Amino acid sequence: MKGSGRWDWSALTCQTLPGERIPGYLELLLDEDGGERQRAYGVLYCEVANQGQLYSAAAACVDVLVERLENRERLPAEAVSLLEAALNARAAGLSVVLDGADTDVAQYSRRRILDGVPALIRHAEDESLNWYKEFCFLVPQLADSSPEVVDYLRRSADHLDGERQALCREALEEAEEVVRDGHMP
Repeated sequence: MKGSGRWDWSALTCQTLPGERIPGYLELLLDEDGGERQRAYGVLYCEVANQGQLYSAAAACVDVLVERLENRERLPAEAVSLLEAALNARAAGLSVVLDGADTDVAQYSRRRILDGVPALIRHAEDESLNWYKEFCFLVPQLADSSPEVVDYLRRSADHLDGERQALCREALEEAEEVVRDGHMP
């Protein structure tokens, strides 16, 4: 799997699994089979960003998924949802060794997700409604660090229609609040 070579998976923490099993679940998360993707998402969510608790393997998962975006590959909705779970999760002071240096997992994950924002925006309207919903959950949280997010949502709120428009407008309200107040409503 691309991007996984820079990580020592055995040194990464998860809720219950050994870290070296995570790349296999990432492959399933990117599989064509929707059932496999859902199963892999469930495992990865529990293992790397379970109910707001962040584990160090989240940084590696985010890295692999964003690298895919940087290589102009698309992510399924479940992968976008995993990015959102990693962005929302917390673990004060959790770090991982990357390239020989201690790296804060939450900060690294946020920075890498921000790296993927332009690619996510490029694909946003071409994807399924379920994908777009996951996108609209993810991007408002990045609005204080990515003016592209707010610009995209403002442009799209008027030209989209139906449920996409409603999702976009709700995400825009949340994004504007993040820009104004520095946090989600």
